[in-house]
Amino acid sequence: MLGGEVEAGWIGSPASGARINVIHAAPPFRRLEITLLLENREIPFLWLFDRLRGKRDWLIIRATLRSPRRGEMEVGSAKRKAARRREQPWTWQEGPHGLAVAYQGPGAQKQVAALEPWLEAYGAHLHRFFWHKTDPHIQLQMKVGGLLPTPSEKFLADLQAAIGGAKHINK
Repeated sequence: MLGGEVEAGWIGSPASGARINVIHAAPPFRRLEITLLLENREIPFLWLFDRLRGKRDWLIIRATLRSPRRGEMEVGSAKRKAARRREQPWTWQEGPHGLAVAYQGPGAQKQVAALEPWLEAYGAHLHRFFWHKTDPHIQLQMKVGGLLPTPSEKFLADLQAAIGGAKHINK
């Protein structure tokens, strides 16, 4: 499903997390890096401290596309929207699950439309999502807890379809 050569390994110890690198990944990706970061469970005091600060298990995906898009988008909380609005002239719209969606550039609105069904399905567990013109083109951070009932194959296939659905626009 992911295609290409796969390299996998632990980050530190198995209790810290794992990373999978896919070289020559299946389209629309050229390369994928999937990282699972686990909250501290080995030392109860640190676990409680981190838990009170809101640290959780995270799934982080970085992807390089075979054909980079000219548009850019960012999805995140409304708090990010307020801070980002002052920085650059992006177009903003409300997304599902209280997310703010910002986009700019040629074809960006089409990228947003292609991603909307994925945001409906997975947006409740999304912390942030970046789609930029520079490598890595896609970066996303998800809360693992909400994804546990979903098979990883389905999650990755849905992401692959959403990103592949926003075709390159030459302008």
